[in-house]
Amino acid sequence: MRTTAVIVHWGPTGPTMDLAAQLAAMPQISEVVVVANDLRGRPDGLGEETAWLVPPGNLGFGGGFRHACDAYPATDCYLLLNNDVQLVPATVDACLELLSRPGVGIVGPTLVNADGLHPGFAGLTRVFTVPRARRTPTDHADDVPWVTGAITFVKAECHRQVPMAVRYFLYYEDVDLCQRARAAGWRVLVSPAQAWHTGGGTVPGNGYTYYTVRNRLWFARIHGRPRQVALVTAWLLLAVLPRVAVSELVRRRGIVRVHCGLRGVVDGLARIPDIDQTLPGEPRASRWSTWTREARSVPRPRPAQDRPIGPSDPAGGVDRREKAAGTGELTRPG
Repeated sequence: MRTTAVIVHWGPTGPTMDLAAQLAAMPQISEVVVVANDLRGRPDGLGEETAWLVPPGNLGFGGGFRHACDAYPATDCYLLLNNDVQLVPATVDACLELLSRPGVGIVGPTLVNADGLHPGFAGLTRVFTVPRARRTPTDHADDVPWVTGAITFVKAECHRQVPMAVRYFLYYEDVDLCQRARAAGWRVLVSPAQAWHTGGGTVPGNGYTYYTVRNRLWFARIHGRPRQVALVTAWLLLAVLPRVAVSELVRRRGIVRVHCGLRGVVDGLARIPDIDQTLPGEPRASRWSTWTREARSVPRPRPAQDRPIGPSDPAGGVDRREKAAGTGELTRPG
C-alpha cells in the first residue's frame, strides 16, 4: 500500500524535521510531505527525500492536509500527523494492515502521553465535548466514532469521497471527517498498536478558546439537532465562559480570552462557510489576540515502545488533536 505521510507544520522546524527524518527511514512510507502553514521556507538540513510545500497562505489544519493531498493524489493511504508524535514501524504496519481491509476508511493507533493511555473515544457528550470517562482499551482493533487527527491513517479512496473539511481551520476537522466517513459507509477503527504524543502546542490559548467555541457550535449545527445547538450555546454562555472569566480575572490576565470566546459564539451562530472555504481573515483569532508561531518547549518523554501499557491500564488526559472536540475547561492547547 503506497503511503504518503503528511505533516501540517507551524512553528519551530526542529520537531518537524526530526519526525520527517524518522518517517523517511521507514520502508512502509513512500513519501513524506510537509505543508508549512507558517509560510517558512525550506529549512537547512532537511533531508532531500522530504517535500516541503509552502502554500499561498495559512490554510489551517484541514486546508494544509488537503493541499498535500492535491499535490500528491497518486497514493493509497495518507498518514496525517502532528509534529509532536512519535511512532515505530510496527505501529505503521498494524495500522496499514487494518486500513487495507475492505470497507475500512480511517484508522488511528492508541495514543500514549504523559497523562496515560488514549485508546479512542466512545463518542462525544451531549454538548459535543470529549467525555472524561474514556472507552476501555482492548488488545484488538475496535470500531469507534472517531479517532484523533494527531495521527490518522486515511484511505485515499475514502478521502476522495469524503474529503476533510477546510471550514473549521483548527479543531473539530478530525471528528467531522470520521462522522461523515461513517455516514458514507466507511469504518473507523482504533488499533491497539501504540504511538507516543508529547503534546507540544503551537496555538495560543486565546486562539484555542475561540476555535473550540466556534467550531463546537458549527459541529453541533451540522451534525446535531436544534435542541442540541441550543444546549451547547447555553452551556458555553452560562457555564464555560463565566468560569473562564473568573479564572482569568483571578490570575490578572484580563478579559482577552473571554472576548475570544464570545467572538467564537458570535461566529459559531453566524453563517457556516462551505466545506472547502474558511471565514475571511483566518486565523480570525489573531484579530483579538496575539498569534505566534513559536511554541513553548515541551520535555520529550520516553518513546511509547519503552512504556509497557496494556489494555487494563486506565485512560486519562486530553491531547492537542483530541482537544479538537474540546474539554469543558477550555484549557490552553497542550
